[in-house]
Amino acid sequence: MFPQSSDPGRSRHLNSFECLLHRMIDRIRQSLELPDILMTTVAEVRAFLSTDRVKIYQFQPDESGEVVAEAIYKNRLPPLLGCNFPAEDIPPEARELFLQARCRSIVNVVSRQIGVSPLESEAGTEDIRYRPVDPCHAEYLTAMGVQSSLVVPILDGDRLWGLLVSHHSTSYRITKQKLQVIQLVADQVSVAIAQSNLLAQARLRVAQEATINQIATLLHTNSEMRLQEALDHVVSALQGSGGRLYIASQSAYHTLQVVVSGSQPVLDQENSALSTDLSLEQHPDWSAWLEMEEPLNTDGGVWAIADIYQSVMPSNLIMAFLLVPVRSLLVVRLQYRQQLLGYLSIYRTAIDTERIWAGRVDLNDPRQLRPRQSFEMWRELKQDQPNPWTAANIELTTAIAYHFSTAIYESGLYQKVSALNKKLKRDIQRCKQAEIEISALNTELEQRVLERTAELQTANAELVRQVTEREQLLQQRQQAEARLESLSRQNELILNSAGEGIYGLDAQGNITFANPATAKMLGCEVEDLVGKPMHTCLKHSKSDKTPYLPSESPIFKTLREGSVQSQTEDLFARQDGTYFPVEYVSSPILEQDHITGAVVIFKDITARQLVEQMKDEFVSIVSHELRTPLTSIRSTLGLLASGWLKSYPEKSQRMLEIAFSNTNRLVRLINDILDIERIKFGKVTMEKRCCNAADLMMQSADAMRAMAEKAEINLSVTPLAVELLADPDRIIQTFTNLLSNAIKFSPNGSTVWLNAELQATEPSGQRESDIHSSAYVMFSVKDQGSGIPEDKLETIFDQFQQVDVSNSRSQGGTGLGLTICRGIVQQHGGHIWVESTLGEGSTFYFTLALNKPFV
Repeated sequence: MFPQSSDPGRSRHLNSFECLLHRMIDRIRQSLELPDILMTTVAEVRAFLSTDRVKIYQFQPDESGEVVAEAIYKNRLPPLLGCNFPAEDIPPEARELFLQARCRSIVNVVSRQIGVSPLESEAGTEDIRYRPVDPCHAEYLTAMGVQSSLVVPILDGDRLWGLLVSHHSTSYRITKQKLQVIQLVADQVSVAIAQSNLLAQARLRVAQEATINQIATLLHTNSEMRLQEALDHVVSALQGSGGRLYIASQSAYHTLQVVVSGSQPVLDQENSALSTDLSLEQHPDWSAWLEMEEPLNTDGGVWAIADIYQSVMPSNLIMAFLLVPVRSLLVVRLQYRQQLLGYLSIYRTAIDTERIWAGRVDLNDPRQLRPRQSFEMWRELKQDQPNPWTAANIELTTAIAYHFSTAIYESGLYQKVSALNKKLKRDIQRCKQAEIEISALNTELEQRVLERTAELQTANAELVRQVTEREQLLQQRQQAEARLESLSRQNELILNSAGEGIYGLDAQGNITFANPATAKMLGCEVEDLVGKPMHTCLKHSKSDKTPYLPSESPIFKTLREGSVQSQTEDLFARQDGTYFPVEYVSSPILEQDHITGAVVIFKDITARQLVEQMKDEFVSIVSHELRTPLTSIRSTLGLLASGWLKSYPEKSQRMLEIAFSNTNRLVRLINDILDIERIKFGKVTMEKRCCNAADLMMQSADAMRAMAEKAEINLSVTPLAVELLADPDRIIQTFTNLLSNAIKFSPNGSTVWLNAELQATEPSGQRESDIHSSAYVMFSVKDQGSGIPEDKLETIFDQFQQVDVSNSRSQGGTGLGLTICRGIVQQHGGHIWVESTLGEGSTFYFTLALNKPFV
């Protein structure tokens, strides 16, 4: 462990070092309780260093710290055990050095020096670098009564767990050998912390499993669930003040049920128009509130409200909870597969918190900018504080809710099966009784038949035959009626479910029936159509809105000739007088070779025509964008192949530059089209990570600065240093596209501005759903160009939409850059838009959410 030495004094020191380490390791192995290990550690280290005080300082989640173990020699320094220190006492840069470089610091107030020793990976020497100590640091230690200190970081995996600190009231020298020993002790404490964490997790898991097993036993052991006892156990296990189990009514076999534990919220019936028998979970505000609250899991079945004062709960509900009173609320939706079974709710009341600080700190006091002069204990008491739910509470509640859901669902099945069994038993008893009665009648009938004469036997046989025939006829009639009713119902369902419009006509052209799709497309009700002349209701017209005469109408031709007619792009009129294109087929209704009417099936083809129009426009634009540069490239290559340009080197070079430019234009067009399609169909994965908005803005400006200088444009950038969670490459692509457009369409000598500003509320004119964060940054690219017409402000973001097509093509544009920008911004949950004034210029804006909210 330590190098051998021939010096007897040095050997004795090494032996004492080894004894200390052996004692520490033995104590860690003997106990898994972290407080015992920490107290043993500070006592052994203080005895080894012979200093006045050794303490272990543990960091809290809010970056403040607490002294969790302490050993003091003869009360030479005041005790600090249990005292808390604010986060400002240890600056972030010092914590970063403790964590990343594992630096140890040695301060000597008398000599005004501080030694910093990074932990080296290879075994051997320890390098301690000394420099002047910061005056504020020295003044801080002096106020504490300390003249020399040693601080060694304690790690728990990859996080800074705490510090091992030695204080002495006089000057004290730390040797490299002692520093090595203290570092090994800190490493052993890290091992003990890891073991303690594993032990705590195991104990928590055992306790949770015991609670789950106990509740499962109450719910599943007997045929009847012991819901009250199970709910009481849940409230006790979660340290709640009360709870309620609401079981919704599923069927006639499974009625509504509410089980409560502890004090319960009561709705104010005086100000409610609802029934007094209404349960809390049946109130309409309950479902509306849960939809507004953000659930904890992806299934949306768990809501943990740490403080209902901060919740968006409706006033009726919040008053009901405040009267109990309730401060924290945990709600779990009980469901089996997709079936809602009810809700399990657990309440907690407010609590009082107490914290002991080493001196009172007031960050609003400017004197606190100087080191504190007093470390006298100050007790901070906070009353009526929320008691938040931990991850372990939520995990346990989720597991318990599964058992409640399963038990409730199985109970409903059991009750349903029991009811069916009872009904089946009654039916069997009735059948047996009927059999007995029939048997008695048969016996009586046989006796009478024996007593009758042959004539009566013949008459009786004839009567039996007639009765049998009538029963068969009656049964056949009932079956025919049932089949007819089923067929009629099935036909009605088919008509009502059909997406196409279907209506029937009689021989005179009057509408006899129409399905709901027909009425919906015509903008009226079915009752408004039945009995009316088809030609009057639909105003059947040609594609140019020329009305059909009855003698020319293809549908009337079906009524006259009995032929099937089909037509595309004819027009029908809605109730409000507007026309829409249709595709229809009319078929005759024949009865004994006579035409009694017709059936017309049609559908609205407006969407199809729009798609075909968009396809034609897309093919036309892309064909032009491809054909023009390809023609230029083909001509250049032809001249080169013929050898004609060899005699004209200057023209040859110019032709090659034009061909190269057109090749780049084709590559940009194809890449832009591919990017748009990948973004549209979700095939582009945004690799989001934390990045600085200022860096992205400067990188984009640097990339476009050569283009701006060539166009004699002044490029002005006002960066904003905030953190974003975004794909930096895609955001830079958005910036460069917007800057490129601004430079292309700006006059020489003008300025293009790239700015950013923080916003706390949604921008004017944008919907709340467009901004997914209450804190975001709004970027803007402003130019001094000719501006954009008002009717182009929205369509300019569509594919191949350009304000001045000829100028855009001369500048090398494809008309797809803004479409790509919109896709990238929307993939990041933001919004992009443009504001422009003709003759004055345009400003493009887009928003991105901050990685962390700002205050």
